[in-house]
This record gives sequence, structure tokens and C-alpha cells, in this order.
Amino acid sequence: MDTDKVIFSTQWIVVKESPRGFQYLERKGKDSVAVFLLRKPGEQPKQYEVLIRQQHLCIDNREVNGKFRLFPCPVTGALDEGESAEAAAQREVYEETGYKVQVSPLGQYIVGTQVNEICYLYYADVTGMEPEVAQQDGTYMESIGKNEWHPFEYLESCDYSACQIGYLKLQKVLFKSND
Repeated sequence: MDTDKVIFSTQWIVVKESPRGFQYLERKGKDSVAVFLLRKPGEQPKQYEVLIRQQHLCIDNREVNGKFRLFPCPVTGALDEGESAEAAAQREVYEETGYKVQVSPLGQYIVGTQVNEICYLYYADVTGMEPEVAQQDGTYMESIGKNEWHPFEYLESCDYSACQIGYLKLQKVLFKSND
């Protein structure tokens, strides 16, 4: 059996080449989670807000007023070695928001053709819950992130693929007709 050849490696990533010459990136802790926290702002049954995590993304290192530009995302993070996707989702939510939640699965998607990463999607309703203080993971990039509540429809305008996919999947879950 042919194995993929390592072309380049750091403690965080490995670039590999398959026996047929296809090159791809493998991130350590390669798979990730994206979690959508929802709450009902009032008594209307089909009205939701979504927690948006404004965070730095490697696609744009421009600074605004001396600070990295931040992008709207759900709560995200990588799975630790041996950790289930559900456990990673709960850990990341607590770490980045302070909410202790049970998550519900929304599915998964393949991040891209040049990366062998799967992103597992989850959501949780935090209506009426009060978060503890978010612990963060100690990294600078996580410390500059901000959490903001937005109307659910805001997800539709976000460029991050998990937001777009989450918007479509959550619409089916939250707004399915019982007629």
C-alpha cells in the first residue's frame, strides 16, 4: 500500500503528497467544530438571535486602528487528539463564551479540496441562560475575539462558509412548518 509523503511539517501543520502527486495540507488536530448559539429575544416563537464570534482569520492580516481586522464566525475550534466532536464543541463553547451547554448536531462539511479537514456543526439554545466568565485558551488571537448577538438572518450575510452552511441548516431545524 502506498503512503502519502510528508513534504513539509511544523508542530501545527503537515503538507503531504499522495502517490499520484496530489498535495494537501493537514492541520494537527485536523478536524474542527463550529457551534451556533441561539437565543429567543422575546416571546415570538420563530424569532432568534445568534451569537457571532468576531475573530481574526488568517485570510486577512490588515489592521484597523492598530488592531487585526475581525471576521464574523460561529464559535469554532479544533478537536484535541482523542476528543469527540461533541466534546470539542462543548469545550470550545465554554472556553470562548462561558456557556455550559448540551449541543445538538447539524451535520458536517468538508472544509476544502486542498485540506483533509471535516468541520462538525452543532447548535445550542441558550435562551434564559447566564454564561460564566469565558476562560479563553490563552492565545493572543483568541483574546482579541469578541462575542456579539445578532438577528439570526445576519448569518446569511457572513462570508465564512460555516455561517452560510449553518444558516441553511438551522433554517430547516428552527423554522420547519408543522402544518
